[in-house]
Amino acid sequence: MWKKIALILASFLTLVLVAGFFWIKWKNKYVPQESITAELGVQQLYETRCGICHGGGSPEAPGLDALKLLPRDRILQALKSGVMQNQAAMLSDEQHRQLADFISEASRVGETGSLSTGLCPEGAEAGADLAAFPRIDGWGMGLHNHRYYEAVSIRADNVHRLKLSWVFAFPSASRARVQPTIAGNTLFTASQMGRVYALDRKTGCIRWTFQADAEIRSALVIGRDSSGRANRLYFGDFNATVYALDLRTRQLIWKRKIDEHPAATITGTLSLYEDRLYVPLSSTEIVSAADEHYACCSFRGAMVALNQADGSLLWKTHTIGETPRQQGTNSKGTPILAPSGAPIWTAVTIDAKRRCLYVGTGENYTRPTTLTSDAILAFSLDDGRILWAQQTIPRDAWNGACVTLTSRANCPEDNGPDADFGAPPILVQRPQGDLLLAGQKSGHVYALDPDQQGKIVWTQLVGRGGMMGGVHWGMATDGTTLYVPINDRGLYSLNPHKPKSPGMHALRVADGSFLWSTIEKDRCPPLTLRGCGPGISAAITLVPGVVFGGTLDGIMKAYATNDGRELWAFDTKKDFEAVNGVRAFGGAIDSDGPVV
Repeated sequence: MWKKIALILASFLTLVLVAGFFWIKWKNKYVPQESITAELGVQQLYETRCGICHGGGSPEAPGLDALKLLPRDRILQALKSGVMQNQAAMLSDEQHRQLADFISEASRVGETGSLSTGLCPEGAEAGADLAAFPRIDGWGMGLHNHRYYEAVSIRADNVHRLKLSWVFAFPSASRARVQPTIAGNTLFTASQMGRVYALDRKTGCIRWTFQADAEIRSALVIGRDSSGRANRLYFGDFNATVYALDLRTRQLIWKRKIDEHPAATITGTLSLYEDRLYVPLSSTEIVSAADEHYACCSFRGAMVALNQADGSLLWKTHTIGETPRQQGTNSKGTPILAPSGAPIWTAVTIDAKRRCLYVGTGENYTRPTTLTSDAILAFSLDDGRILWAQQTIPRDAWNGACVTLTSRANCPEDNGPDADFGAPPILVQRPQGDLLLAGQKSGHVYALDPDQQGKIVWTQLVGRGGMMGGVHWGMATDGTTLYVPINDRGLYSLNPHKPKSPGMHALRVADGSFLWSTIEKDRCPPLTLRGCGPGISAAITLVPGVVFGGTLDGIMKAYATNDGRELWAFDTKKDFEAVNGVRAFGGAIDSDGPVV
């Protein structure tokens, strides 16, 4: 009898809604001094303080139907001290409560209760061998970010037998963004509420948990001792704080905030190499810019190196060397600051041979722009110097004000095309010369020569591109073939001549030529504006003979690597019975990819 194989999906273990990036507008001295009167009805409160974005002004912001799924206490937390505190700053406590009552239609399921229900039975710890295989210690399944894992029994001839083994639901969550890592029979992941979970890989029961200070949205990196036993867990949170946990005592060893900018955050997974942690720094200031009274913008992306033993700072290098200064004012008289932006959304790629690391950067937020935005950068592992930068699309200035129907004062003139590198570069080592493979939201894929300052060896336009890709979060390779997920959702002005190509594509690593393309058909209801789409925005994962990818309309698929035909599919858009007693249901698959 075929033994069930657990295919762990970071993006559908629980409710997954594409919340996009319209979450945060931070308090600052330019908050408009309007008066919200006590007589204003709750419907008007929602429309004036929330509905501007959540009512359709920002297409990627979750709509009211999605917000209704959140418990009342979580909405209150967001209004008072969380991601929506700037919008709610002028409201009274009573108005906060009214809004929470108006929005929420969920009955709260206590996290404490779900933890008790989902605990592993006594004696289950005996199976938690942290030195055993499988070993998936980070986001890219290796320092080169190939996202290729060979030590599995899944192949093209048996993948159709995959069945659902278990579902774990994150309590009170509207998204799940942390790709699991694995040490033997223990799976590590974390929630929107900042809770780290150590789960039994075979049953999904909870071995133990740890509460961080804020949401976690990147993979938890496993550290090992000289014997190969997993002994530490490293990760960053939404407030730009890095943590180190002891896996034996399950206690915090240290934590360190790596940037004081109020919009600084960590989205890309850090890398552990030798005795150092290399941490990428990004921000949510693109969203702050949607407030026309916000002085946009002052954040600069950065790479940070920490001592893994105690978290002490070894070096920090900004992607923009110049400190932002005032360049004028917007139409509301608010200062415009520049240069800014060039955040690092990607995971970190390590090149031990050349003693450097590689990352991709995003756009500038304001003008004038820099030569380090929309670029692949090489940093010295030892001292953090930028060794070279290969910019692929110059003069890209964009922020969240550019997609709102109102409040566009901070949108740069001649804005866009918003062509970040969200997917990390992949290092392929070959006898005929190493290559760095990079996919961009513009739909382009590049091969760079790391021995010639990132010189472009070949370029291929795979998708039309878009704000969510093109290539959004991650490609995969076995060293010979590069597998490229394309989203191509919505309008995009950069390559208007090219038809949309949502789906999976295969290129030759040597020259970028196409081997095959599988274009996904649109399965979404007509006129769907939010979330749904047939494209693949999330990172993909490769095993011998099979490449896995999840679509924005909630389907996890397996494609044959030789010709791209569909071998297996699982629709997550349904209710699930979770092992921890919490209601669970699937939805759009985005951000991090599957682990096999």
